[in-house]
Amino acid sequence: MALRAVAPDDLPLIEDWWPEAAATVRGVGEPAAIGELQRMTDEAGGETLVIARADDPTAIGLLVYRLADDGWLEFRFLALAKALRGWGYGSEVVRLIEESGRARRFAARVSAGNGLGLFFWLRMGYRPAEAGELPWPEREPEDRIAMIREQKE
Repeated sequence: MALRAVAPDDLPLIEDWWPEAAATVRGVGEPAAIGELQRMTDEAGGETLVIARADDPTAIGLLVYRLADDGWLEFRFLALAKALRGWGYGSEVVRLIEESGRARRFAARVSAGNGLGLFFWLRMGYRPAEAGELPWPEREPEDRIAMIREQKE
């Protein structure tokens, strides 16, 4: 897998699969508006990366994360084009970020309506956060579950 900055020529390809992928991540049936893509990346306050195969630079997914307080990295958005889910690409991307040394503690917010997303993060070794475990003060919306994982020494 390869992670790289989003290039202008990636946008038409991302726009093809974004509405369905964003709806799936959010656990809703209605496709997301394409304008939400730009808003999400602007509000992320972190890094937005294209997910591509090592042998093909075509954007097959999108990863948005931010480095937070006290050594935390928060996955803000992770999605792949529908035809490429279930092949291990998402797992490989999470492992690449975790092994990059950017942080030792990781968080991901999962929409309550996204059962497969919850299963994905559980399978990756994440667990639901308890009250007060995350250093940032905002409370989770009721439709989101904060999942966390800390790397072992």
